[in-house]
Amino acid sequence: MEVISKPEPYDAIVVGSGATGGVAAWRLTEGGLRVLVLEAGPALKGGHSTYGSQGTNMMRQVFRHFFSDRQRVQETHPGYWESNPDLFVDDKDNPYTHPKDQPYHWIRGRHVGGRSHTWGGVCLRFSNYELKSSSRDGWGEDWPISTEDLSPHYEGLERFFAVHGSREGLEQLPDGAFVEARPLTSGEQVMKKVVEEKFGRRMFISRGIRARRHHEKGEKFTKLSSPGTTLAAANATGRLTLQTDAVVSRVLVDPNTGMASGVEYVDRESGERREARAKLVFLCASTIESVRILMSSKDANHPEGLGGASGVLGRGLMDHISSNNWFFMPDVPDEPGHELLGSDSILIPRWVNVGSDKQPFMRGFGMWGGIQRMPIPGFLRRKRGIALGFLCAMGEALPNPDSRLVLDENVKDRWGLPVPHLACRWMENDLAVAKAGREAAIEMITAAGGVMATLPDLLHTPLIGEFMKGLDDLSNRSPPGLFVHEVGGARMGSNPKSSVVDPHCRVWDAPNVYVTDGACWVSSGWQNPTLTEMAITARAAAHAVATLRGEEPAKVVAA
Repeated sequence: MEVISKPEPYDAIVVGSGATGGVAAWRLTEGGLRVLVLEAGPALKGGHSTYGSQGTNMMRQVFRHFFSDRQRVQETHPGYWESNPDLFVDDKDNPYTHPKDQPYHWIRGRHVGGRSHTWGGVCLRFSNYELKSSSRDGWGEDWPISTEDLSPHYEGLERFFAVHGSREGLEQLPDGAFVEARPLTSGEQVMKKVVEEKFGRRMFISRGIRARRHHEKGEKFTKLSSPGTTLAAANATGRLTLQTDAVVSRVLVDPNTGMASGVEYVDRESGERREARAKLVFLCASTIESVRILMSSKDANHPEGLGGASGVLGRGLMDHISSNNWFFMPDVPDEPGHELLGSDSILIPRWVNVGSDKQPFMRGFGMWGGIQRMPIPGFLRRKRGIALGFLCAMGEALPNPDSRLVLDENVKDRWGLPVPHLACRWMENDLAVAKAGREAAIEMITAAGGVMATLPDLLHTPLIGEFMKGLDDLSNRSPPGLFVHEVGGARMGSNPKSSVVDPHCRVWDAPNVYVTDGACWVSSGWQNPTLTEMAITARAAAHAVATLRGEEPAKVVAA
């Protein structure tokens, strides 16, 4: 991929190279546009130097835990202990603030591919239960789009990534264009029988990508990552330019036209400020970063930042409220050889507040997990020869206007930019959803013969035992941010007085700026967000290409 050293005119600038940035680059270049992708971090070499190995990663993790304080936030995420810690940011160089009584765990990766390198690969569609939830319970607003609007873009992505799954005919979890479903383990079959016969709920193998978080032999990057998939497809068009080490500070807006002319960025190594120009700007920097860029894009016409005229910019920051429930099944032997992958896991989709079911709280939760798939080396296991499992309850958090992001002008990052101040808290309804989800998980696990356990019950961790106990306590009810499903802050809508972007993700204040990552979300749903974020991005890219061509955007569908 070409790397530039000076500003040039482009058709589109894409800020960020992760899951959504990769899709934007792919769809825009496929549509014939010359695209510049700006990535705040460095390029990765791929292979062992990027993903490491179980042994070398463990040595890095333990060393940094004891001898460095530069990843104190990052190491609170379980995925940190399953990956190369170099795939997570340095907290000292990338600070943020939050109220003392409202902890927020912002988990990040700043490099080409971003968090797509540590993505699990679960791919779930949203239904109109999520997109039109306000019409059912009266909280907040409906999304200005429906699952029918996203369906062709979901399908294009499912085919591109070869998503595995079974067709279940559930209204609350739409089917997709799947290749054959993966098999359940014997322990998962035991649980499925109990869940469906005793509780009348549905359980099946998850929908997702069958790819490891480490590269396969002969490949530089995993098939979960954008460098191994969408960015590679964009690069193959010959119309992609990638600029690394470009920390975008703000969007540049022409005061005469009201349209964006490009972006300003800081060179990560030299600190030099530079500009890049284009006809379109796609913000795909991740939820919090994209909102930060909008807020920093202040001028005489936008004193509250680009998109700030509505008064809702930065408001409605959400994450899933979740609980991990660990257990073992003493009567079920272990089955070596299974992996925990996007499509090799289990799913119990939302059943509460669906159809005639009514619960004393709004929205709901679903379950994701696995049995006999625990990625734990044998020498660390306390329970050997029997099935280990976990079941994670993923609860929808309500959009709360008081959970918000503002700029902290008193604290600067390494590049002199004001950092986000994240004031996000769980509401009473969120806590009720989490409590119900945990109780339901324990009820099903116990009925299937499982015995509840903690991480210290299952693992030998002689050096970091107390720390792992702390992680286990965090996972029982995760604080905002820790589940890494953060969305909101620049929500889409049909009215510029109550939203930041329109139904095609264009900023009302400057309609050639698209915000297509999680920032544009109206509500969180209970499902893993990545597939929907990518579908929203693909839809916006189709709209942008059609608009530049002078075509009717409404008639454009995904390939």
